[in-house]
Amino acid sequence: MHYQKFLWTAICAMAILSCDTQQKQETEVPVLTPTTTEDINVLKEGGQYNLTYYIDHPADDGRIEASVSPEGWIDGINTETPGIVSFNASANESEEIREASMKVTYIYTGGEPQSFSVRIVQEAADGTDDPDDPDNPDNPDDPDNPSDAPFTITVTDITYSTADITIVPDDLSMPFIVWVDEASEINGLDDDALFTEDLTIMESTAAVMGQSLQGYINRIIKHGEQNRKQGKLNPGTEYAVWCYGIDNSGSYPERTTSIARKTFITDVPEVTDNGITLEVEVTGNTLSAVATPYTNDKYYNLNWNSEDILTNNGFTDGTAAERCYQFELNYMQASFYPPTEWGNVHKGPATTSGLFTSAGTYYVFAYFMNDDGTLDGEIYIKTLEFDGNTTTVLDAPGVSFLRASNTDRKVERPMP
Repeated sequence: MHYQKFLWTAICAMAILSCDTQQKQETEVPVLTPTTTEDINVLKEGGQYNLTYYIDHPADDGRIEASVSPEGWIDGINTETPGIVSFNASANESEEIREASMKVTYIYTGGEPQSFSVRIVQEAADGTDDPDDPDNPDNPDDPDNPSDAPFTITVTDITYSTADITIVPDDLSMPFIVWVDEASEINGLDDDALFTEDLTIMESTAAVMGQSLQGYINRIIKHGEQNRKQGKLNPGTEYAVWCYGIDNSGSYPERTTSIARKTFITDVPEVTDNGITLEVEVTGNTLSAVATPYTNDKYYNLNWNSEDILTNNGFTDGTAAERCYQFELNYMQASFYPPTEWGNVHKGPATTSGLFTSAGTYYVFAYFMNDDGTLDGEIYIKTLEFDGNTTTVLDAPGVSFLRASNTDRKVERPMP
């Protein structure tokens, strides 16, 4: 999953937190919470459907079991994916609406099983709906129809690495959350499944930050119109923006609206023959750079640095490109991690971004490298000057809602 990467310090924090978590699990009782709280409405054609849940303080030997009553038209129940129970519904060839109940049970050693049930309703062969079905035209409240979500999402000025995103909620006082990620990561997820995945990621992020889930959500909740120039996007990639109302006042966060979604595709810079196309955009004290190599089969390093950092660390001889490369090589070779495992080393198009905090000269650079981190060809570099307010790219034309994850653990070194 191409999410923002955790820093090495965050990985260390996870190791420390895991010890605390183990101690807490000795005393804290697992709690099974359904996150599918409405009936599951099945089309007459049948198909695959999901219901979702969350387990707080899971036991080491805990397992989920699911059963359906009455049996017959629902099969293929799958509980292997944490937080999701999927099942198949056969087509309804009768003229009667049919119902079933799915019971989900959490079983673990040393405690009583916990369970909840969800009603499943399938429309009749003639298309007759359950009158309580949100998809019924007589019922306007459809929790899983993005078109009914109370938000307007607008994406403009799309480049190879940035896009201007505007979110306008119908209710300007409503608390809500906004995320951006590659569209492939959420394709096929209904609202319940997507919200469950978001919660899993938010919990991991909160743990690394040493916060509770509610505390972390309070940091990222939005109110009113939101405008953001989203950077660090990969070129030629389809992205999704999604948002939903949230209630963070109880013991566990709850989604209060359907999820609004919008997709867009970033531009692709012209590729340099046998080289790396390096483009840089700046807004105030923020840079966003994208590198597009002529091939996706070679490792290359994409990063940025400052003249002050180079000078203060004794890298004063040679061109700016040579000094940036030598600084990177020394840093990589001093670590026990292989150079190809660093978060700034890529194959294929990639981006980097930075925030300047002090006036000075900065460099954005990219170069192909061998497995040991040594240079393999030309160094592509752009020089930027920051005067304390604005940034100027001296040798390049022109001028986060991103969701974190605990699945991508490549190492990144801190940047100035």
